[in-house]
Amino acid sequence: MSEPGDPTQAAGLRLGAVLGSGAVATVLRVEAADGRVFAGKRLHESHGQDSAAAQRFAQEAALLRGIRDDNIVAVYGVAEVEGAPLLLLELVEGPTLAQLIAREAPLGEARLARLAAGVARGLARAHAAGVIHRDLKPANILVAVGDRAKIADFGMARATSLAGVERSALTVLGTPDYMAPESLDPLAVDVRSDLYALGCILFEMATGRPPFTGATAFGVIEAHRRAAIPGLPDSFSAPLRALVASLLAKSPADRPQAAVQVAALLEQIAAGEAVALALPAAGVSGPACAGCGQPLVVELAVCMHCGLEVARVEAGRCTVLVSGPGEPGDKLDSALRARLIGWIAGNPGLCVVAGNLERAIPRVPFTLLTRVSEASGRGVVAALQRLGLEAELVHGGALRSRRMRKKAGALIGRTLAVVAASCAGVFNNRYIIFLLPLLILAAAGGATFGAVRKVTRSRALTPGKLAAPLREALAGVERVLPAIATARHRHGLRAVVRRSLALAPAGDAGAQEELAQAITAATAATGRLEALDRALAAGDMQRSDDAGRALLHERDTWAARLLSLTAALDAFQVRVVGAAARNSDEAALRELRAQVEALEEVQRGP
Repeated sequence: MSEPGDPTQAAGLRLGAVLGSGAVATVLRVEAADGRVFAGKRLHESHGQDSAAAQRFAQEAALLRGIRDDNIVAVYGVAEVEGAPLLLLELVEGPTLAQLIAREAPLGEARLARLAAGVARGLARAHAAGVIHRDLKPANILVAVGDRAKIADFGMARATSLAGVERSALTVLGTPDYMAPESLDPLAVDVRSDLYALGCILFEMATGRPPFTGATAFGVIEAHRRAAIPGLPDSFSAPLRALVASLLAKSPADRPQAAVQVAALLEQIAAGEAVALALPAAGVSGPACAGCGQPLVVELAVCMHCGLEVARVEAGRCTVLVSGPGEPGDKLDSALRARLIGWIAGNPGLCVVAGNLERAIPRVPFTLLTRVSEASGRGVVAALQRLGLEAELVHGGALRSRRMRKKAGALIGRTLAVVAASCAGVFNNRYIIFLLPLLILAAAGGATFGAVRKVTRSRALTPGKLAAPLREALAGVERVLPAIATARHRHGLRAVVRRSLALAPAGDAGAQEELAQAITAATAATGRLEALDRALAAGDMQRSDDAGRALLHERDTWAARLLSLTAALDAFQVRVVGAAARNSDEAALRELRAQVEALEEVQRGP
């Protein structure tokens, strides 16, 4: 890939045939007197006075200068050719990936995996150099001889660092068909946004169409944000389907964290090798929060997305009642009942008593839990109130509640009225008269039991035993979560927690301690990122004073370290899956320890 001398200073540069044209620039063949050939990107005359277009033109040269990779179109710099400035590029003889898809899609699995692996390798090189593409799409990928993918057109790229970026770098840019859900928030865009675009491209190579469509550009963007992730056809292998689904995860924290990991997986798939998949879940796997539908970390007593409390059933002497809305004896609203059933399903320590809630609509108040501690009960009451239900915590049995006694009394009255009506006309029967008190007592007892019976029961749990350091780290997460308002920061912390807990059963006590330190370091980083983003939002992100630059630089450092830590956990999981016979991998532990120490060093400061 090396060129003799600086191509921009080559003698006798002259323009040749037009190779392609876009909205802003035309690409032409450029020939040098010594026989070398290049491609040259020249702004349209209509954009000659467009300062934003000219700035992107210069930025591409600045960002890519010096980056040389087999999977990136080389950018040599700006040259003066026939009196006009143009961006001098490596000439790639071959179609764009968009043209290849239009002609040949759907592509076979081995071929699309090989092409995508090249794109991932190019992204890994760009990301390592501190560059995010931000407009990755088939039209910006060239296919050279031998099906070698080469990423082109970094005109919308920006540095991964926010410190010192121009205002245009923080605008919403991209092509809707390939824009990650977080693209509307420029602060949230990072290397994982490029990986999302790669997932869209993989889907298009496999099906001939992008994963999401809409009547308007905004409709497409909304589909990326809210529509269910489409799956690849069953004709593709399970590992490829899982990888694409993971790349298309709505939250960046739920995607693979590094392009190099994606490239390695794609190369294995292309070669037809057995793939040791260790991917984050693309959607909800396991219990989901009844309040927001996001996946729960069952070891925590709170949803990491919306903060809804999760029942932690500890033994005690209290009772939790669902007391409304409504008057005693009113039936519970069906929508609230469905929400309550969903919340119970999301609590691994609870299950619905058959028939008491799913098939019958209960009358309020009714008993939800009995014999729980006061702390457990308060948490459950708070969760029920956030679901729109009214709840009451009673010390002792259900009949200590005035509303429950009122309901029970009404049921007893109705039951006795039925008994009296049934016995009318037989009061001259001495046996009936003798048994009447017993019938009344039985009816009253049955009515009371019906009034107070609970609709759930506790379920035995056999979770993996967590070492004390992990339990302490999770307690720290619960303490910090209420102060973290930004969803992406909550998701980032959730990613570290879920990955660490998934690895905990595979590790010995020493590994669990390392994982606990990873959670603790991530918790501190998340809290600091939240505070920094709040400070930046309160001021002007573009201010050029020392204080503003210091805030942006610190934010960059924390964000990069947290991303590296999450990627290290992914790499650890790959090693564990690939070597199932071993409990842990010392090399992976060393890498994880290094990332934790790097975060702790940032926390200590200079």
